[in-house]
Amino acid sequence: MLDFRSDNTHGASLEILDALARANGGSVTSYGGDAITARLRDRVRELFETDCEIYPVLTGTAGNSLAIASMTRPGDTVLCHADAHVVRDEDGAPQFFSGAQLAPISGARGKLHRDDLPSGAACLSLTNATEAGTVYTPDELRALTRDANHRVHVDGARFANALVSLGCTPADLTWRSGIDVLVLGGTKNGLLAAELLVVFRKNLDLTTRIHRGGHRVSKMRFVSAQLEAYLSDDLWLRNARHANVAAQKIANGIRDVVELVQPVEANVLFVRLPQRPKDVLLYDWPIYGSDVYRVVTGWSTTDADVQALIETLTRSASGGPARPAALRA
Repeated sequence: MLDFRSDNTHGASLEILDALARANGGSVTSYGGDAITARLRDRVRELFETDCEIYPVLTGTAGNSLAIASMTRPGDTVLCHADAHVVRDEDGAPQFFSGAQLAPISGARGKLHRDDLPSGAACLSLTNATEAGTVYTPDELRALTRDANHRVHVDGARFANALVSLGCTPADLTWRSGIDVLVLGGTKNGLLAAELLVVFRKNLDLTTRIHRGGHRVSKMRFVSAQLEAYLSDDLWLRNARHANVAAQKIANGIRDVVELVQPVEANVLFVRLPQRPKDVLLYDWPIYGSDVYRVVTGWSTTDADVQALIETLTRSASGGPARPAALRA
């Protein structure tokens, strides 16, 4: 059975497993005081071309919630897109950790626009690549952050996909565009369980908040080892590029017979079909209509998978047999 439900369904890159095996030897200082975490910090500062701080965590929800909490106080307002992961898929975790309230705003192609943002908010939460599979350019980010009084968080679960789509530098897509905190995703792109809070804003210390929230990992070397390997030898970019290319191949193979609901700019597609396709697992995406399904490629999607999906979606568009709906995880 083909499975294009999510990039979370893919396994881990062999480079990550090898890094974990190497990290397993001997005893090291716990809670991030190890040499691997120190090397990771240096590597991130090199990549982002600035003296940023890092905080490895295990999940994107933890990263997003802690980032927002670090920049807000109870009762503050956080502006975000109505379809953002922090709104639809995190069960109030950002509010739980911060006491702030999310203010969802609609925007075409999964993006927010400066004219749509009310004044008085403490924080702006963006997603890049967006939940619509589109990407914010540095110019679009600067338009949102220029002369703004709020702090800015980016959910970067698919940041690597956005980066390779645009061909710009990590610095251009973050702090040079007014971003204060990035949650750099890894789990969707070949890691076992690791995300990284990258803090560009000075005097924003998350150490105590992370500990209180139960996300300070004692054996941090195993989280940092994944991230160090991920950011070495361009593995994160190679994996993301592979996923993006697979998505473009699918789009090119079906666009004459299947409607693409959103532009395909990263590794996510939304297709409109008369009925659910057979022999492939997909998530319904009712926010775009009852006949819309999400297709997500990953770092290990094969050319054979791509071709089989193109054939399956083409048959479905032509009125082939349907199958029961898959549950969204």
